[in-house]
Amino acid sequence: MRQRIPSLSSLRAFEAAASHLNLRRAAKDLFITESAVSRQIIALEKFLGVELFRRANKRVTLTAAGAAYSRQVREVLGQLERNTLDVMAHEGSGGIVELACVPTLAVEWLIPRLPDFYARHPQVVVNISAKTDFFFFDGAPYDASIHYGTDVYPGARTDLLFGEESIVVCRPDFFAGRTQVSAQEVAMAPRLHLASRALDWKHWIESAGVDLANPMSGARFEHHTMVISAVRAGLGLGLVPRFLVEQYLIKGELLSPVRHFLRSSNAYYFVTPDSRPTSDAVAGLREWLLAAAHDFACS
Repeated sequence: MRQRIPSLSSLRAFEAAASHLNLRRAAKDLFITESAVSRQIIALEKFLGVELFRRANKRVTLTAAGAAYSRQVREVLGQLERNTLDVMAHEGSGGIVELACVPTLAVEWLIPRLPDFYARHPQVVVNISAKTDFFFFDGAPYDASIHYGTDVYPGARTDLLFGEESIVVCRPDFFAGRTQVSAQEVAMAPRLHLASRALDWKHWIESAGVDLANPMSGARFEHHTMVISAVRAGLGLGLVPRFLVEQYLIKGELLSPVRHFLRSSNAYYFVTPDSRPTSDAVAGLREWLLAAAHDFACS
């Protein structure tokens, strides 16, 4: 049965033109002439029987149908590219996992453990993208994610990896060489905040029984990696998840000067969408992650 599918060259020309809304730039991206791009788009519109662009005063804008179709074409071309790279990289075996992950968790916990995963799954490649915000898998290029929050994730399955305890950390010389100080001294020192968890220091100070007029004072940073770097630079004290600074504590590059910690009501979860089948590569990553998280939580 003959399929009603436009040519790949016309779809690529349309996607490039829709992205730039400029035929000259689209032609530059595709290494063809502007007139060739125009011919491909006209041929696609004729094939579809639908106008995709409005042309006026040498400018092009998408019609409503063109805007909707461009999103679909971009997703299909992206998936085709990933599938092609998968076959090229693994000669048809193994697979690629597109993983969205909390950036600091990826840097400090996941990536250092990946050699063990690759030793067990040498034909699988895990591509990691930084993602801190909640997203829906439909229309997203990700096969799975490591999410910080609750176990409720619409349209997806969640597997608990581990919880989180945040501890106070500083440079070994921050309190003039003293390794233990009081909660009051911590509260009075310069404090470095994570912008997305602006109340953490306030909760720590209150739960430690310290009365402080302004627990919100101090510099704010977008990511935990920035907070940790600022602590290592001697800018102040950080309140960060224990597992993110484990290696710094072991090496003596940082220390925790007070025993009081803050336990989060949220946790880290491995999340996979319900709307698509789980590939062998994703299933292998899930199994390995759950085992690695269990070993870590029990250590």
